[in-house]
Amino acid sequence: MNWQNERQKLVDTMQKLDRLGMVSGSSGNASVRLPAAGTKKKLFLVTPAGVSYDTLTIDQIVLVDEEMSPIGRDAGIPSSEALLHKAVYDSRRDVDAIIHTHSVYASVQAVKAEAIPPIIDEMVVYIGGTIEVSEYGFPGTVELAEKSVEALGDRRAAIIRNHGMFAVADSLKEALRVAELVERIAKIYVNAKTSGTIVPVPDHAVEAEREMYLKRTGLKLA
Repeated sequence: MNWQNERQKLVDTMQKLDRLGMVSGSSGNASVRLPAAGTKKKLFLVTPAGVSYDTLTIDQIVLVDEEMSPIGRDAGIPSSEALLHKAVYDSRRDVDAIIHTHSVYASVQAVKAEAIPPIIDEMVVYIGGTIEVSEYGFPGTVELAEKSVEALGDRRAAIIRNHGMFAVADSLKEALRVAELVERIAKIYVNAKTSGTIVPVPDHAVEAEREMYLKRTGLKLA
């Protein structure tokens, strides 16, 4: 199987992110977990390293195994952040798609190393609560991957310190929705903090919305 449909979705997603200014050139990346297709072998599709998204084609999407090693003689080189994707898939069975962006406002928070508390209701319902910032890890390393997964917890997004952000979900469409929501929330937070005091969502509402999030995602309360 070539998974043409899944490859096209990855291309479309990255090109949309490029148009939105959430990635640029070949920065950022995305992946999807593939169906088992009659085998116990775990397979994934990952965006390639060093290819500009405005010219990305489905043939350049890289098929990899569970170690993020390319499959096939003519396979390309997967994203330099493939280890991040592996770490997330290994730790979160509910995740079938990952998007990593360098969007501006999320990157502002990455540079400030400042988490975003629950400031609007939908971020708890759709993301799971506070958007945490990972401890620093050098790009493309196991260290960055492990610290990013720790910051993610059971939520659907996290900020990577001095780097960017990533969103996870059970589908590429939903991961894109989360990534866009994170950038909007980050923009609101940066502007609100500049202009005055931040008033977060009340604790009792966050607790109720967390329950809604867990029911929506099928996750268990940690």
